[in-house]
Amino acid sequence: MPAASIDFALAASAMVLITVGAIYGVNMVAEPFLDTEVNDLGRYYQIGRYMLLSQGEPAGWGTGEEPTGLGFAAEGDDYELDVDKISRLNPSNAYAVNYTTLWEALNVEDVSFRIEFEPLFNISLGLASSQDIGAETVYNFSASTSREGYPLASTVSYYVAVRDSIYSAAGTTDDDGAGTVEFNIPNSKSGTALLVGIAKMDESIVSYDVFPFAHESGLPDPAGTYATLSPKDFVLHVDLDPDASALNAAVFSLDYTFNLTASGSDYEIPRLLDPGPMILVLTGSNASAYWAEWVPYPQVPLEMGSDMSADHVISDVSRVTYMVVIEGARYRCNVEFRSPEENE
Repeated sequence: MPAASIDFALAASAMVLITVGAIYGVNMVAEPFLDTEVNDLGRYYQIGRYMLLSQGEPAGWGTGEEPTGLGFAAEGDDYELDVDKISRLNPSNAYAVNYTTLWEALNVEDVSFRIEFEPLFNISLGLASSQDIGAETVYNFSASTSREGYPLASTVSYYVAVRDSIYSAAGTTDDDGAGTVEFNIPNSKSGTALLVGIAKMDESIVSYDVFPFAHESGLPDPAGTYATLSPKDFVLHVDLDPDASALNAAVFSLDYTFNLTASGSDYEIPRLLDPGPMILVLTGSNASAYWAEWVPYPQVPLEMGSDMSADHVISDVSRVTYMVVIEGARYRCNVEFRSPEENE
């Protein structure tokens, strides 16, 4: 499918959600479906719309307490989702809200749900080759961009973070979805390094990937070994391993990269004009290694909610899909619903 056709389809889908909400309002259209005893796809669709078009209670629960009413919309704008409410759905966030609390806040006792947010296309990074040329190592990385198996052309901003150094480059993927980028990194900067790739189809369709690799060092440790990173309210909260120390924190977006300012063990996140995710990177050391940890903001992709994978459950699950906006970029939101009381 040509990229232009995909762009048009995505834009049209997004406008359906916005237009219906604008004409009728979330309370008038969706709230009656919360209490009815009829369980069909139409009801589930409206419950999902209620989640996405309502701010919830309290309206600012994304940066404060746990919700007593479930809604993900940003304050002051029912058509864009709140970056912190969405990030608090990610189980890896230290401020994550558990499913039981969310289910009780929705206040629909006969329906369970599972919710997923994902970018509208994917970029995948890998190491094609490396060559030690003395004082430096030349790395050649591959990139591929696609949507549901179809290759897509895009522009890509690349960054490498290692120790206290940042390197950047620009590139593209062609109509076959393939691209490459080259970095020369001094061998004196040994340690775990991160390649960050942020790809753009248009101003509101953005995706990313992060590829850890070993630079003159042992293999990278699993994510979260040295620090847990949790963004909230444009602050990066850091929980360091007792034997680790931080070296540098930075933020990466489509067009910008900045070192972050520390406030105790936390770091202030700038409000960038770029649409789409920011990639937050923390580098540091312990007694034997230089490490790197990272987290996206918003923390998408994510998946959380009721387990609907059991064989006796799958046939009863209904799935609805919406196009949503978070921090100026569009994402796909999939919600699976089930009404267990019908069949158990």
